[in-house]
Amino acid sequence: MKRRRTGTALLVLFAICSVVFFSTGCSSLSALVRSNISGYPYWYYSPLSGIPAGKTAVVGAGSAVSQRQAELLAYSDVINQLSEKVGYDLGQEAYRELSVLGTVTQLGLYIADRYSTVQEGHNVVFLHVAVDENLLLEATSPETRMRNQMGSTIESLVLEGDEHVKAGRELKAVENYMTAMMLGYGLDFIAQEYSFDELYSVVMDLLDKLTMTIQYQRPASASCTISLTRKGTFVSSAVSSAEILSSYTATDIRGGTYEDSFIYVTDGNGQFVFNPMNYSIVRSGKVVFSLNLNYLVNALEALAGAEKIAPLKAAIESKTVEFGYSMVYSLGDIAVAVVEHDRLGNVTGVTEVTDYLAAKYRAENAPVAPFYTDLDDEEDILYDFQHSGRPEKCLLVVRVGELDGMESATGRYAASAEGWATLYSCSDSRTLYSSGVVYASAVSDTAEDAVSDSFRTFIDLIYSLVKAVYV
Repeated sequence: MKRRRTGTALLVLFAICSVVFFSTGCSSLSALVRSNISGYPYWYYSPLSGIPAGKTAVVGAGSAVSQRQAELLAYSDVINQLSEKVGYDLGQEAYRELSVLGTVTQLGLYIADRYSTVQEGHNVVFLHVAVDENLLLEATSPETRMRNQMGSTIESLVLEGDEHVKAGRELKAVENYMTAMMLGYGLDFIAQEYSFDELYSVVMDLLDKLTMTIQYQRPASASCTISLTRKGTFVSSAVSSAEILSSYTATDIRGGTYEDSFIYVTDGNGQFVFNPMNYSIVRSGKVVFSLNLNYLVNALEALAGAEKIAPLKAAIESKTVEFGYSMVYSLGDIAVAVVEHDRLGNVTGVTEVTDYLAAKYRAENAPVAPFYTDLDDEEDILYDFQHSGRPEKCLLVVRVGELDGMESATGRYAASAEGWATLYSCSDSRTLYSSGVVYASAVSDTAEDAVSDSFRTFIDLIYSLVKAVYV
């Protein structure tokens, strides 16, 4: 029976502690414990306790040999704290009103509670003062409001960044901290824990723990899996929701090259699969994966200077990885036949456009060769090719004709073309791809050049469309 009573007592004690914890919250419980230890009132550690909505609170303290002097010092402490909040000295008038009447009408202030004690021969007085939030805001100077708003914004960014770290979103945290660094640079009123140098150190520490790796490389299709992890004491953990910039070279419809990029975001496992979103990516090359922080680095460099930001920039660049690839044409060798029609619909038998299309593909090392024909019907063209002894496994038939042409008011000529493309499997005559009707136009000095240029523009479009599926 004795053991049962002990267990029951412990259970009751645990239940009481649980009720206190969950009803007061962690921070409130801390204030309650400290209050019990020190003997000071609960509101000394939790000023908003017992204060109604729409009000804020401050606690003023005074210590002196006499009780009255300690009270006056407590009043003075309240006025000093509020003066700091509004950004200017509230003055003797507010002090006298508070010390005599227990209020400051301008701020909707009243004394919610007071506490006095004696410590080491001195009288100590604490005043629990409630202040109307709206009146306090109205009394605050524009400069102080700006400072408070900026300080609040920076604090929110940092606290949100802290939550990102706890949730395994370290790169999101770095973004928050770098943004806070940018906003707080050169401001002397920012709290030390949110200062530029303090956050710089935090960012460098986080970056040092990040590692980006390439997994499951598939160079023949320019595809791979990227993984971002954070180094831990014993094991590495996944970094989710991280923006990774992929950069690569692509070709335009004229065959020229340009730099393109796309942002990927890591999943809950800290990974994403890279597949070319731009089908005009060059057939052989490399993809560079980097942390998408350049815009923040550039902003910080503009503020603090390149030398100051150099270590941060180097730390970010050190996480970059490169993936080399060389795509394989999965359909094998291919032949192209362009059937050109004049405005009346007759086949012209011109071969230059066929050569032009084949040359565009061969420029990227595609196994493409021209097939010349003066036939009109696609089935006849395919049949003729299948019995020609040619080794190619596929045939791309492109039909293009002049749609319209006119002379402009400036004396130049405009022409438009239309047509379509069909990719056939030569072994079984299956249609592998059909573009649908495609339109193109061009302007030139002569009617003949305008037509020729519209045909080439049309072929450029077909080239890009077929290239997107012919991998």
